[in-house]
Amino acid sequence: MRAVAVLAVLVYHIWPGVLPGGYVGVDVFFVISGYLITGLLVREFERSGTISLREFYARRIRRLLPAASATLLAVAAAAWAWSSASEWGDLAKELVASALYVENWLLVQRSVDYLAQDAAPSPVQHFWSLSVEEQFYIFWPLLMLGVGALARGRGWPVRKAFLVSLGVVSLASLGYGVYVSFVDPAPGYFLTTTRIWELGVGGLLAIAGGAEGNGPARWVRAGFGWLGMVAIAVACGFYSSRLPFPGYEALLPTLGAVALLYSRSGPGTALGTLLSSRPMQYFGDISYSLYLWHWPIVVFYPLVTGREVATFQDGMAVAAVSVLVAHVSKQFIEERFRHGRQGESLRPYAIGAGLTAVLAVSAGGLVFSGNRIAQQAQHEPEDLATHPGALAWSGHEVLAGIPVLPSPDVARMDRPKLEGSGERCIGTIESTDVTPCTLGDPEGSTTIALVGDSHAEHWIPAFDAAAKSMGWKLSVFSKMGCAFTDIPIQSGNQRTGLSPYPECLEWSAKLVDELGRIKPALVVVSQSPNHRIDGNSPRGSQRVLAEGVLRRLEALKALGVRTAILKHTPWLPVSGPECFKSSDTCIFPSADVLPQAALNIVATMDPSLAVMDMTPSVCREGQCPVVVGNVLVYRDQHHLTATYSRTMGRDVEREIRRIVRDDR
Repeated sequence: MRAVAVLAVLVYHIWPGVLPGGYVGVDVFFVISGYLITGLLVREFERSGTISLREFYARRIRRLLPAASATLLAVAAAAWAWSSASEWGDLAKELVASALYVENWLLVQRSVDYLAQDAAPSPVQHFWSLSVEEQFYIFWPLLMLGVGALARGRGWPVRKAFLVSLGVVSLASLGYGVYVSFVDPAPGYFLTTTRIWELGVGGLLAIAGGAEGNGPARWVRAGFGWLGMVAIAVACGFYSSRLPFPGYEALLPTLGAVALLYSRSGPGTALGTLLSSRPMQYFGDISYSLYLWHWPIVVFYPLVTGREVATFQDGMAVAAVSVLVAHVSKQFIEERFRHGRQGESLRPYAIGAGLTAVLAVSAGGLVFSGNRIAQQAQHEPEDLATHPGALAWSGHEVLAGIPVLPSPDVARMDRPKLEGSGERCIGTIESTDVTPCTLGDPEGSTTIALVGDSHAEHWIPAFDAAAKSMGWKLSVFSKMGCAFTDIPIQSGNQRTGLSPYPECLEWSAKLVDELGRIKPALVVVSQSPNHRIDGNSPRGSQRVLAEGVLRRLEALKALGVRTAILKHTPWLPVSGPECFKSSDTCIFPSADVLPQAALNIVATMDPSLAVMDMTPSVCREGQCPVVVGNVLVYRDQHHLTATYSRTMGRDVEREIRRIVRDDR
């Protein structure tokens, strides 16, 4: 069964189109773990009248921690060798979270972090499931110890007490998982509380003794085995990442795993012969190490080879390397610490403390190195003679042979910085507070307001430079992933999961009132072209969103506030910094990368609306280059670098003066 689970996950991660629901292999693992651990604890309690937490945790440390720590250390080394320095800080956090088995909680936070949604997949994100299991190992024995002691004291049958109490916990977890799958599926996928029931049902089977030889005839059990295999196979073949998981859909693979465990399919049956075959036994034996190592290999393969895992040959190479490394890990790490002299001579808690300390030092080294490189890059002297950026479009001489700024390795860090506050000028997903960041000339008698999401944020350096030149005060009102519209939208994306975003609607309504109160001389709206409403794709949502934006602008106009919209900037098919690293002549046709989304649509709906079109500052003659004037234009696929944005200050000032002059 471990082989079934790990091979499903392996195929899904390498060839997702072949097995789109292969991620349910994790659910099968959960059932197996719950069955084995609960059975072990029940038998110990019946034998001794208690559960030795010390011995239980010691066994878990010897079994799990050495191989996991080796994986994390290897990932840290590989990241230092092949990953961009801009990714080291985030990866270091995940290394520590994975070492402490709280990676799932970190991913819960990042699943609703708009600025993290376009980040590359982490090589340790698969530790979320191991984190759930470890948290289960902490919580479950304590619960069973308490229930067992209570049952003994009251004279209750111990197994029945376990069945009732653990059944209630599992049922509550299932109910919560179904609820979260409807209301907030993005973080719900990683929550321990939505997953406990999957381990719990395996535990309930162990307590009931259904796999210990009692019960229906052999042919009935064999039927359950085939039903279980079919259920798991159907989920692997027909589920997809778009399903809200783990809702009621998770019942199919989970109960399938329970049925397969219940069947006790041994070599005497066709299914048992298959599962007991040497290849399946081998993959089951290395399943833990294979799960640990395969995903980092999938992630680093393109960085090492320069090729995506797109062909069958590349996939087979990844699979072969994963199996080879897992075999070595099983023989020389798992077995040595679990059964060899290393495991016997070292106290398990010393093993845990030592490995955790080494990982902490490694993570700290990544953070220190990444920050040092980033600081060096971001503190380069700003010399328009060598790095004119957008000024190159207006005839400023561009010198050849000059390294670009920011460096592609740290471009993702090149975000706007607020002097004196050290904070990004953007509100969180959860917040509905309308609090501006003040830039430009704080003493200026005239105020301009910049409104929107992270696509407003990347204009801050340009607007800040323009406002300072004009002697105006700049107020920035920004919120993660929030469109300035009166239409309910969703947060997240297909990769992280989608969920309703009522905080955005509330925030934008409050913002209209606040802007009506302060009455800036001009309000400029900028936002991503990728927002979506429930049930629609981003492209299919734009017309409806545009109507909502127009109503917000009309509400401001009724309050006596002058408004303008800022046309969308290019959205590249690949990361700008990565494209430049592979080809220093990375240029895209503007027709392919300039989105015709909500704000552009608004401009056609109301010809009287003021429009700021900054396209000539990033694209010319139908071409959008990644580097202009020795400055990298993009920090990812669609956000401008702060360095390039700053060089557009004159262009922004010219547009602001044009709009204000025309209105007068």
